[in-house]
Amino acid sequence: MNHEDLLNEVKQSNELARRQLLWTRIAAALLAVLLVAVIVCVGGTMNSLSRIHAQIEQVDLAAISRQLSLLDTQGLSEAISGLDVEAFNDAINNLNSAVQELKSASEAAKAWGDRISEGLGGLFSK
Repeated sequence: MNHEDLLNEVKQSNELARRQLLWTRIAAALLAVLLVAVIVCVGGTMNSLSRIHAQIEQVDLAAISRQLSLLDTQGLSEAISGLDVEAFNDAINNLNSAVQELKSASEAAKAWGDRISEGLGGLFSK
């Protein structure tokens, strides 16, 4: 191997090392950005969790328990058993029909608006 061949091989090795160093630096920068994003997200989550914890601490479980003990479960059971389930089902069916009619009207209005837009599109495209 002569001196020029050795010099070319060293130059190629140096160029390869420079490219590897460049990509290593790019990867390190991307990882640093990712690490900062993770730290910011974790910080925000921890802040939210501390606020939630503070709100939970303020809940008066004894007061909730007292309110629940005042609940008339027997009266509630009687009211539920007295519900007219058939009338409730009819009301739900009527609501579903109304929703379907509104959906059809909405789709028709949208199609009409699309046709108008297409028709007027030629006026404004020039």
